[in-house]
Amino acid sequence: MEMSNKDDLPLELNSRIGWISEIHPDLVRIKIDFEANPFGQPIWGTLGRAFTKSDIELAIDNKLDCRVEFFTGDLNLPVILDIYTSLLKQEQIVFRAERMLIEGDEELVLRSGDAQITMTARNSTINTEAKYIHSTAERVQKIQAEKISLN
Repeated sequence: MEMSNKDDLPLELNSRIGWISEIHPDLVRIKIDFEANPFGQPIWGTLGRAFTKSDIELAIDNKLDCRVEFFTGDLNLPVILDIYTSLLKQEQIVFRAERMLIEGDEELVLRSGDAQITMTARNSTINTEAKYIHSTAERVQKIQAEKISLN
């Protein structure tokens, strides 16, 4: 058993940073890799608290750091206690869900470079700004309004 420098506790008793790589179809077990993993590959572990499937998928898709403890100090029994989303410093983040709601009480802005979509609750408007706007429909593209103004 390897000893850590912190309070001379066995390394197995200390929590570590880990990563979730897979969800078991039973939605109870997950594959976990962690710092100084002696097995060389992720192993099956459990969730130490209630996480949604979306939380787990977010952690997998974005390789988010997780806090891993070991049940009774046994490296064969990893338990995920927390997923660190606030420390995210990546160029891309992926969200997956059957349904997604993004809500802003006053305004919602989606921006990428010079392109922007602004949704304003006060006057119920959507404003799209960009150098080029391309819209395609496989079947029908419908524009419906009391008044349509072009240029």
